[in-house]
Amino acid sequence: MSSTSEKSHLTSSDLDMLQGVLDDAGYDARILIDDERVFNVAAVLLIRLFEEGVTSPAMLSLALEHHFGKLKKPPKPVTPIFNRYAIQGLPREDAPARAPRVFSDALRTL
Repeated sequence: MSSTSEKSHLTSSDLDMLQGVLDDAGYDARILIDDERVFNVAAVLLIRLFEEGVTSPAMLSLALEHHFGKLKKPPKPVTPIFNRYAIQGLPREDAPARAPRVFSDALRTL
């Protein structure tokens, strides 16, 4: 019996590189399996490919795109034409608070 293992271990720099590939691809696809654990399919694919000898970040990115397709970029956030203060009739945050002028106009007429 041999005490050596043929399976190589991933170092922290290897894991950082794989995480960088996932982050650059914007991929966070998770599926729920029977025992309620979250299972990141893309991470498992990258680790398997890395252990098989694919160590180039560019090649790993291409493998993600090949298996899962190219991700659409998230839409730009919509900037409202009118801010909420104008819509709700509220004073702006940067404007100093003023006293209501209801009675001052009435006093001028007297």
